[in-house]
Amino acid sequence: MANNLDYKTICEMMENMLTGVAFLGLQEDKLEFLYMNSGGFRMLGYTPTVGYRYLNNLVSLILDEDKPKFWQAIEDVLKDDGAVDLEMRTVTASGSLRWLQIRGNLYERTAERAVILCVFLDATDRKFVENEIQTQSEWYQMLLETEGEMLADYNAKTDVLSIKTASEYGLESTRIIDKFMMKLRRDMSDTVEERKLVETIEEALKSPRTDIVELKTNIMNGGEKRWYRIHTSSIAGVDGYVTHIVGKITDIHENKLLQEELRGKEKLDTVTGWYNRQATKEQVNQILASSDDHNVHGFILIDISDFRILSESLGEDMGNRILKDITKKMSRGFKRSDILGRISEDELVIFAQNIGSVHNLDALASMVCHSTEMTLGSGADGFTLAGRVGISLYPYQGDNWQELNTKAERAVNSLKGSGKVGYHVYDLSGILKIEGAENERQQRLLEETDSDENLESLLEKIINEEKQNENLTRAMLKMVIRHFGFQKACLSMEGTNGKAGLELRYFNPGYEQKEEQNFTDETQQWVSFLKRINLLGGFQIIHNYDDVSEELASYMLRNKIYTLLIQPMMAKGEIKGVFLMGECTGKEWHLNTEEEKELKRILQLIQIYVLKIERKQNGCTSLNDARLLDDFDSYVMAVDYDTYELCFANRKMLSALPDLRIGDYCYRTYAGQDRPCESCIMKKLDRNDPHSKWSEEWFSSSLRSWLKVHGSWMQNDANGATCVLNSMDISEYFMGNIHM
Repeated sequence: MANNLDYKTICEMMENMLTGVAFLGLQEDKLEFLYMNSGGFRMLGYTPTVGYRYLNNLVSLILDEDKPKFWQAIEDVLKDDGAVDLEMRTVTASGSLRWLQIRGNLYERTAERAVILCVFLDATDRKFVENEIQTQSEWYQMLLETEGEMLADYNAKTDVLSIKTASEYGLESTRIIDKFMMKLRRDMSDTVEERKLVETIEEALKSPRTDIVELKTNIMNGGEKRWYRIHTSSIAGVDGYVTHIVGKITDIHENKLLQEELRGKEKLDTVTGWYNRQATKEQVNQILASSDDHNVHGFILIDISDFRILSESLGEDMGNRILKDITKKMSRGFKRSDILGRISEDELVIFAQNIGSVHNLDALASMVCHSTEMTLGSGADGFTLAGRVGISLYPYQGDNWQELNTKAERAVNSLKGSGKVGYHVYDLSGILKIEGAENERQQRLLEETDSDENLESLLEKIINEEKQNENLTRAMLKMVIRHFGFQKACLSMEGTNGKAGLELRYFNPGYEQKEEQNFTDETQQWVSFLKRINLLGGFQIIHNYDDVSEELASYMLRNKIYTLLIQPMMAKGEIKGVFLMGECTGKEWHLNTEEEKELKRILQLIQIYVLKIERKQNGCTSLNDARLLDDFDSYVMAVDYDTYELCFANRKMLSALPDLRIGDYCYRTYAGQDRPCESCIMKKLDRNDPHSKWSEEWFSSSLRSWLKVHGSWMQNDANGATCVLNSMDISEYFMGNIHM
């Protein structure tokens, strides 16, 4: 194709045009920018002087999603020796996105190369108008389809949610919520449904889509929680990013309550109020799916001997009354998080979570057997009931319902075969052998607590143990109270997501333990008390009964506690439990500055220990997304915010530190320290801001390099908080006194 005007003349003519003009050369599949006028550089945010430095990198300014469209246009021009029109997005020098409307023509083709002439206009304003029209159109379409319902409009740029009520005259604003997503991520984590809403909105913000979610919330009214069905539709702005999410909200509260009532009844045994067989099986398998071998659960199968004969002789109604009495007595001995089910006419199952050791089953099993013992009538007409209890344990004898139930049945059958009642643990000798070996090893660690080794070092040994049990717990509490001169210690944590809570205690030998009242038996009461006094950080030492509430003073007097140390246990920014130490001899107990610092460090280690147990009980959050960071040409780690545990390290990090262990603490891996860094970059992130970031320069003794470390959230929600630390080696720049 020949042209009458030479290339240089055309360039001179187009230099001062407002329209963008560029020549592209294609030679052996290599594309380069030969020329761009001032108007083109201006649209991209560059001066011609600066722009020409990056001339051959301009393709990189095209948004990744639009690059396939661009390359297809190049192919079309060359194939037809013709022209193409397209719209695409580019990144300007300031980082903003700009829409360009481009027309491309084949200017010249030779044996060596092809030259394409591109003329382009800034289409951003037009796209903005089109987007606004689309937004309004979708909004009013939704309005037309709404009868007596609510509409929601979430502005992603301002983080403001507006909820309006539809009326015959249009819309009436009823509720405006500022910083909506920030509050949502922070506060709405009580239920699966509320967490689902967070996930739905986060997905809707990534790209235009529609979703339906049902949840129980008070967002709409600010009062009591009600059930709503929400249809959401996200709308992208001119830059391709979502700017608004609109939603139609329908109140389904009454229908939902009716459904839940019917569904709940379907899961329950009508006589005992316990779960029926299918529901029991589902509940147990659900817990087992999120457990690992650090949890020990007891599967207790109860066979009520001769119950069928009794029910036939006395009548079904009398049999049901007796069974109700039996299950009522049993229920008192188990935690709310344990699963209680009736799986047949004369068989019950109790799934006791997190029992710690087989030794802890003796009291429970004895109580269960005692609950089934009953004599009706006397003499020849008398009738005796008794229970045969078979027990299997997770993880020793199975990891699912079928395996555990089969082993428990065999334990029951062994009692039947011998004509005995009572309880039998399946393969007890095998379990004791396993636990004995573990306890022997950990007993040696316990004995070290009497040595002169540094207290913090001993605590760190316990925290680093793969498996926590009563020996390790006792060792930890024993060390702390002896070191500081106390006689008793108690650590309690609330359970989450239906899981069992944590309660640990230790008393010095010779201390006369009094009967504990509800104040210490119920962790919830401690949590509620600490929230009332607003003890959100640090610890409190109480010497004088007059300085505390009547409730707490009564507890101290009852247990002869003269000095009480209270430390709130935090998780996800909230008080979830309490650590107590009591001095019971009447000695004045005070701390100097150095002792207070030491105690704070030790309490931090205890907090890590507790959260580590909680995470293992409740299951770890998946970090599959971290694999996307594997090929980064920088050192990348994912770290648990609460426990400091290393969850992920990319290839470059593992290559540099071949002895690195996932599960080790970041302060060891990263800083070569034996305790958390005083200036931890993770703690500089805002827990209430999901977009929070931080960066700084520092020296890693492990990598022997100066690093530029960028910290940000990978996950920050109800399931936990995980930080990504991305580190670039800047030793060369730093040593040259050039800071990045």
